[in-house]
Amino acid sequence: MPELPEVETYKRYFASTALGQQIDNIKVKDDRILKVEENEFINTLQGNSFKSVTRHGKYLFIECNSIFLVMHFGMTGDLEYYHHNEEEPAYTKVLFEFTNNYILSYISTRMFGKLDITDNMREYIQKKRLGPDALTMSYEDFIKSLEKRTTNIKTALMNQSIVCGIGNIYSDEILFRSKINPLTRINVLEERQLRQLFSNIKDVLLYGIEKEGILSTYSDKFLIPHRNQEDECPLCKRKIERYEILGRHGFFCPNCQKLH
Repeated sequence: MPELPEVETYKRYFASTALGQQIDNIKVKDDRILKVEENEFINTLQGNSFKSVTRHGKYLFIECNSIFLVMHFGMTGDLEYYHHNEEEPAYTKVLFEFTNNYILSYISTRMFGKLDITDNMREYIQKKRLGPDALTMSYEDFIKSLEKRTTNIKTALMNQSIVCGIGNIYSDEILFRSKINPLTRINVLEERQLRQLFSNIKDVLLYGIEKEGILSTYSDKFLIPHRNQEDECPLCKRKIERYEILGRHGFFCPNCQKLH
């Protein structure tokens, strides 16, 4: 599932291709991907240009004539910018055709992504109850979001109303680098652990952005290349173990990440 580094990569891709382009036509291939009526979606955007693109967590907000196109990529979302003479990408759901003869395809293999329209980005974020963006939040923002929480830290990191942008894979890496067991309750973490956790959130996400979210290019020193119960911890060489939280499978090192 695209997490913050992947969505930041999409943002930069969008900015380098579709930004500033005038929309000549919009084709909706499957209206189930839309959170608004198809006619409203097309009439709001068609004929205008994309002015700016902002990311909050896993969402992109693309300004278009004082209205924002909202993109969420779900588990299998993607973007592709191509010339109109080229073949349309598989699983395309919406096509934005520009006056320069190029097309932006919004792709979603499993229909978990969504496109929406809003006239107020801040209100949209509040309505969705999204927490602070994991990359831009301050330490004070982070601590405030965790206040009065007693859930385990793995669940908290994946909860978009607490910290926005982190999912299953990156939360495992952040906790591994922080040497914190995923099942550790928030309220037992010491301040030094919280500060280390905050620092590692930034470091892991920035590294992911540098790698453009391509997990196969990660250094062998990270947990991500070893997220397999048959593999070994890159630090202590003990066996990696798998666990399940909220129906998701995660991985950790039981030696480096002891539960105290």
